[in-house]
Amino acid sequence: MSDQPTTFDLASLPAELGASRALDVRLYLSPLHLAGQDYRFIPETVPAKLNVTFVGEGYTAKLEFSCRIEGACWRCLEPADLDLDVAAEDFFETKMPAVAELGQEDEASLWFMEDGILNLSEWALSAIAGLLPPQILCRDDCRGLCPQCGANLNLAECDCEPPLDERWGKLREWEASD
Repeated sequence: MSDQPTTFDLASLPAELGASRALDVRLYLSPLHLAGQDYRFIPETVPAKLNVTFVGEGYTAKLEFSCRIEGACWRCLEPADLDLDVAAEDFFETKMPAVAELGQEDEASLWFMEDGILNLSEWALSAIAGLLPPQILCRDDCRGLCPQCGANLNLAECDCEPPLDERWGKLREWEASD
């Protein structure tokens, strides 16, 4: 298995208006670190379809693939997985400004190409990030961990008392003085 990013040399496409190429590629997906947890793709290399067309000032590209990401549930830390169908489309300019000239307001897709080499792996990870839910869960109704004892509430109830809400502390003091 390769842990090298998958790339495509745009110069391999003829610089003729409308020239296009459809390719089947093996796309490497590097592990992600999200919310303090590590997530990996199973498998880390997936089949993908890449379509690239020269349109004069640059290239339009479309990347499609399916993947599975595995890691810890954000509520209970048990194993969780998520299947995604990814489709990304973008335009890549042939004449790129120097990286030092690019500002943060520039199009994010500019960062996926350097010296005419399109980094498909980075582009894919960016597309995946846009599809991720707010939380990766082991199941939709995950109850998480008890904040006092750490018990997995999906497996059993614990005997912990709910914590006191300190916002009502002054009222309890006043009530106790009566």
